Amino acid sequence: MKIFVISLPSSRERRALVAHKLGSRNLPFEFIDAVDGRVDKHPYLNNYDEASFLVHRRRRAAPGELGCYVSHLLAWEKSVELNEPIVVLEDDFQLTPDFEAGLDYVSRFADQVSFVRLEPLEKHTVMTSDKSAGFSLVKQLDVGMCMTGYVITPQGARKLLAHARTIRAPIDLFLKYTFDHGELIHAVVPHGVYPTHEDSVIGIDVRNQREKGFVLGLKRFAYKTFYRFANLLTNLANGLRRF
Repeated sequence: MKIFVISLPSSRERRALVAHKLGSRNLPFEFIDAVDGRVDKHPYLNNYDEASFLVHRRRRAAPGELGCYVSHLLAWEKSVELNEPIVVLEDDFQLTPDFEAGLDYVSRFADQVSFVRLEPLEKHTVMTSDKSAGFSLVKQLDVGMCMTGYVITPQGARKLLAHARTIRAPIDLFLKYTFDHGELIHAVVPHGVYPTHEDSVIGIDVRNQREKGFVLGLKRFAYKTFYRFANLLTNLANGLRRF
């Protein structure tokens, strides 16, 4: 599978580090130029739904957060364009010794899955699809909140893109909300990548900001409660009838 790394063109130090990490493992890759929501004018940025974002996160989106969202859409479009599964990494990744073997293992199921997370499980509420060759492919009944590394297939990319054009939440929350997009999210165990938590253009401070207001708080509680159960039911239904 081809490897694509999402990275800002201006992030020369990060790009040099990416080249070192992958080059030292003899892994060819290509950069996907990330969208910088602070300065870029990509048309997908116009699809930001601020009212919905406020309900989902109780804050407005950071410009860098919007750029991150759009950048992942561009990666998904690359899978559709090539009509083949690809590996997508954000540029703050670190590889584990299991990375290459894990990709070989996941590739066996490329025609049966939509999306396979390569990073550590945040939640261990899973169902096993396969266990062999020292790895497990598991269905996530509660999807984690990170997008550092994953495999996406063209069939999965097409389905996710059909629901992702409007930006109502951060990209990892969109993926977590399986009730909205209907796709079963897998993960490989042991994991192949993990984040180094380098400084982000999104910023920590903006993520901790919260809008005040009783009505907004009530809406947030209602949505969060609804999605918790709706996602679980969606994942269970998919898990029982799909690979």
